[in-house]
Amino acid sequence: MPDEQVRVTFEPHGRAVYVLPGTKIIEAGGRAGMTLDSPCGGAGTCGKCRVQVTRGAGDPTLADRKHFSKEELREGWRLACQTAVGGPAVVRIPETSLFAGKHQILAERQKGKAQEVLPAVRKVYVELSPPTLADGDADLLRLEKKLGKVKADIGLLRQLPSLLRDSDFKGTAVLADHHLIDFERGDTTAQCYGAAFDIGTTTLVGSLLDLRTGEELAIASRVNPQVSFGDDVLSRIQHAGTSPEGLIQLHRLITEALREMIDELCREAGISRDRIYELSFAGNTTMQHLLCALDPTQLGRVPFVPIHGHGLMMASADINISIHRRGAAYVFPVIGGFVGGDTVAGILATRLTEQEGPILLVDIGTNGEIVLCHKGGMLAASTAAGPAFEGARISCGMRAAGGAIEKVLLDGDVHWGTIGGTGPIGLCGSGLIDLAAELLKAGIVSPQGRLLGPDELPPGLPAALRRRVTVDSGGQTRFIIADGADVERPVAVTQRDIRELQLAGGAIRAGIAILLRQAGVKTTELKRVLIAGGFGSFIRRSNAQRIGLLPRQIDHQRIQYVGNASLNGAKWALLSTEARKRAEDLARAARHVELSQDPQFQAEFAEAMIFPE
Repeated sequence: MPDEQVRVTFEPHGRAVYVLPGTKIIEAGGRAGMTLDSPCGGAGTCGKCRVQVTRGAGDPTLADRKHFSKEELREGWRLACQTAVGGPAVVRIPETSLFAGKHQILAERQKGKAQEVLPAVRKVYVELSPPTLADGDADLLRLEKKLGKVKADIGLLRQLPSLLRDSDFKGTAVLADHHLIDFERGDTTAQCYGAAFDIGTTTLVGSLLDLRTGEELAIASRVNPQVSFGDDVLSRIQHAGTSPEGLIQLHRLITEALREMIDELCREAGISRDRIYELSFAGNTTMQHLLCALDPTQLGRVPFVPIHGHGLMMASADINISIHRRGAAYVFPVIGGFVGGDTVAGILATRLTEQEGPILLVDIGTNGEIVLCHKGGMLAASTAAGPAFEGARISCGMRAAGGAIEKVLLDGDVHWGTIGGTGPIGLCGSGLIDLAAELLKAGIVSPQGRLLGPDELPPGLPAALRRRVTVDSGGQTRFIIADGADVERPVAVTQRDIRELQLAGGAIRAGIAILLRQAGVKTTELKRVLIAGGFGSFIRRSNAQRIGLLPRQIDHQRIQYVGNASLNGAKWALLSTEARKRAEDLARAARHVELSQDPQFQAEFAEAMIFPE
């Protein structure tokens, strides 16, 4: 049965989500696409996730009283990780509380490293004196007197005379890493934008940024249209390798989607796409190959070698994405095999190598990427988790969108909450994890992953739950999550759905075990576990541990959510050329571990397929 949800609005971004009463503000913020900084893992000890509840503030917690003055408490200041919403609320999030926000980049300026806050693209307004017989300097030399030495390609040089004279020698020079790429009429220095993208196997997410301030102006997401050719990377590698047309087809699909997303971002922000001068992309190795129309065939064959390792810099036109006519695109470096740019972006965004170790980064998605940082070294691996966490291959599955059941609790009957507070139409990744954990606790699913039939249910199970276990016309057992007059069609999970979850969770759990063993690190020695991934709202840590997705031996307070770290890293690289250099160093410093070559992987995977007792 549905529980009534409440609206939480986040300012100054103007984003609103519907959540169940009792949901922590930090979790609600994650659903709204804003990840709050919480180095203590939600324990309420670091005080980094400061927010101001301007409407609907409840009583302060003990942690709030420790971190805020009496006046601040009266003004509604609270710790987002400790404060739960009880009713409709309006929450203001200061920029300094956002994880991987511009404040982290600006902090570099305070350390005297101003070069780290400069994007590749910048604008300078100039007023030049027109040439005369007495002052006959060449047009480019005349500009260089104001700008310093710059380079210009032959295409711009052909246009430069008319650009200067049509603007009466007053206008804005657009520079990209000391290359002059345009001269615009009038003062356009306030219009300098870039867009960053997380290119996922199942979902695409894009962010429009003001390159002067780092402010995020708009965000867009959608399903990767390549799913029509397979919901995993191997299917797409195979399709791309069947013929040259296969690769072109997949490339065209992704670039068409990205162009539409850019249009959406521009409409939301009220800007023109020709004022976007640079793009950055982070994705797994296969997705980056397909984006760049690079043949990924060799990725589907042992030893799974990518074409490029370093980051790629190219004209945006080279990948058929229209922004400014001389706009550029940056694609993240790759570590090796299927450990791609999204993992590098995650390492960059979380400052993984700068934290006390051993520390584990786990990006939960269609491909589960795992990075272990210990004693100055990094081990990185990718495991084929499958798209279950993205809602694919699940009979009632869907991505984290309006109408998705994202939270489930069994308490005499089924209680659930949907994204947006609407009627349920499916189950997203976090809801699937919740449901599996609750079914295990209730004894409806066995540790081996078998969904028990109506005649096998444990005695004492509440009648309301017992009635939800049925057998369909094909003889398959299913558990009905939502049905009734307010539900368009019943939402239910089957035995096959539980198996898909076992495969996804088991692959990640086995990968973690292999990396820990190779590094000689015990689970209990981990200082922190960072959970990344954009498959929807935050998963509940205790439930993720209950199904074995995350190690049960570690205190859940040491598990921290870092949101879509891939997108955060892509945004950072857009705003800082120094961040790109850092990404290159990180990619080359990490050691790629091919899990299939570890002699104990199959045994670890078989063991991980069993839900922990």
